[in-house]
Amino acid sequence: MGQLYDKTKKLSGNCRKPERPVKSKEGKVITNIEEQQNKWVEHSKELLNRPAPLNPPNIEAALTDLPINVGPPTIEEISMSIRKIKSGKAAVPDNIPSEALKADVVATARVLHILFNKIWDEEQVQTDWKEGLLVKIPKKGDLNKCNNYRGITLLSIPEKVFNRVLLNRMKDCVGSQLRDQQAGFRKDRSRTDQITTLRINVEQSTAKSCMKDRSQTRSK
Repeated sequence: MGQLYDKTKKLSGNCRKPERPVKSKEGKVITNIEEQQNKWVEHSKELLNRPAPLNPPNIEAALTDLPINVGPPTIEEISMSIRKIKSGKAAVPDNIPSEALKADVVATARVLHILFNKIWDEEQVQTDWKEGLLVKIPKKGDLNKCNNYRGITLLSIPEKVFNRVLLNRMKDCVGSQLRDQQAGFRKDRSRTDQITTLRINVEQSTAKSCMKDRSQTRSK
């Protein structure tokens, strides 16, 4: 049975490496599992629970309200959002995977329509939507140090459907208000493209300056 389990694990590619012990602030390796968990809790609180800035930015209120639909979500909006949700993502904390929602989009949209309208009327989301599973992803460097991990939060899939409904309503109205130079977090735009364009312009400008200097030197 043990050999069968090992073979199945290798074929599935689901081979998890053992947890690496982390170090305390004093540089001591923590081997106790409970102490390691406490260390990660301490690190996460220090990283995420930061005090409010002393000088908050002075953001002026918008002069006009954007024409964003604020009515209850429709079945059509929910169906569109379900189809856009990516497959193969972790189903936490409610263990409802995106594949289950996509198995019958029509039936799922009807069920979520009741839930979303209840949330809309009561202005209160589900309790499990306020929770997330924090997963640590290793970066470069000494993996015995908590700072060399990047944390991502896994959220409920139905919650993502609800959020996408809101996003679809806002993105067109908000997008029309952004500057043409704004590239980050915009569809079909990339900051990398802007950096590349700037680099090409600088190189071309430098090349023209060199050619101009050479021509002036020859004329003398």
